[in-house]
Amino acid sequence: MKRIQFTLLIVAFLAPALNAQSLADLYKSNEIRLTPDPAYAANADWPAIFHDYEHKDNGGSTGENKSLVVAPDGSLFVSHRTRHALSRFDPQGRYSGDFGKKGGKSQADFIYMPSVQGIMDGKYVYTTAVDGRMHFFDLKGNWFKTLKLSYMPLHSVPLKGGKIAVLGYVPYKGSQARIMVALLNVADGKEKIIRSELQPYATQKKIVIDPYFYKDENGKEQRIGNWITTSLPMTDPSFYRLRMEVNKSGNLVTANPATGEIITYDPNGKIISQFTTELTAEKITAEDREEYYQKALEHLKKLEKDAESIAQHKEYWNHYLAQYRQQLSKFRDPANYPDQLPGFSELIIDSDDNLLLFRFTREKGSNQFDVYTFSNQGKKIGTSRFTAEGYQLRITPSAFRFHKGSIYALTKDKNNVLKIEKFNLSANQ
Repeated sequence: MKRIQFTLLIVAFLAPALNAQSLADLYKSNEIRLTPDPAYAANADWPAIFHDYEHKDNGGSTGENKSLVVAPDGSLFVSHRTRHALSRFDPQGRYSGDFGKKGGKSQADFIYMPSVQGIMDGKYVYTTAVDGRMHFFDLKGNWFKTLKLSYMPLHSVPLKGGKIAVLGYVPYKGSQARIMVALLNVADGKEKIIRSELQPYATQKKIVIDPYFYKDENGKEQRIGNWITTSLPMTDPSFYRLRMEVNKSGNLVTANPATGEIITYDPNGKIISQFTTELTAEKITAEDREEYYQKALEHLKKLEKDAESIAQHKEYWNHYLAQYRQQLSKFRDPANYPDQLPGFSELIIDSDDNLLLFRFTREKGSNQFDVYTFSNQGKKIGTSRFTAEGYQLRITPSAFRFHKGSIYALTKDKNNVLKIEKFNLSANQ
């Protein structure tokens, strides 16, 4: 059966330094080998450091949900959503301890689970959380400042001059939401919105299961279950949201997965350059839709079998299964799917100022990417792929960071141990 997988694309920035060409030249190779540095974190006890790795919360792998940033000197900071804390590692990968704690009495406390985002002005590591709180600490872990946004931050990147670009989610009219890019001045908390667009909630592109309501013996209405909403395959709005990164000049770079448009802004929101990449987005075919339908049908049959063995709340399960059956046809209806898939899934900028666009692909595990010069035309200069034997790469900005030509990654090894690796890159001839 055919499956849609993530692949990657890369756009290379032009830079005057000789070293800036080394990674760009490497990307012209058919394959790039990622080799772990044996001296990095050589004696680390990763099961002890990441002791919450297997923790699960509400069915999700909360303990595995960690983020990584690299400071200018090569030291690392990792946020742990389960612990409401951050860990520090020195430039050699040695664990240096944790800081931060769950609470609400002090401004330094994390009320909600933090996600480390970046290093501002080379001096402060900062986090965001779903309630809009941003915590700033110096590189020794001492609390510096807390700001409160009026919306939920989805992603952010630190720019030069004490500015931070924030991708925000704002509930709008009815069930709609507004996605915006705001430039935050950390010194005074003032914001400037430079982009904003509506993200409609399309019920026809989701499977919606309502709770079961009934009246008890006293005539009081009771409820069993919750509202469950699941997007159809490849229709989640997050796939099409703007991606953001910061380049070596401290400017904001945005990439639109739906159009391939790349725009660079200065920290005040002025457009410096823009171009559209030469992307050929894949389409969801009738064969794909039939595959999705058959998998949904298999899932329904399993639910029906499981429900037979459940003695309690029969009315709820009958109600649940009836709703699921009624909506099965959504998986086959082409009107419920986008005209085409997004051109890419992630945006990462490497340490030589090359722009990496990780695209959707149907080739499982290819890790393929394309390279473009960062010019007004966005001329393509190569295609390659990453290989890291024995490792499960998670290529996202929160787990895959470039620094001085190497990659620092939150990754699992062949024994399924979560760790941080420093990878060196070379052409696999």
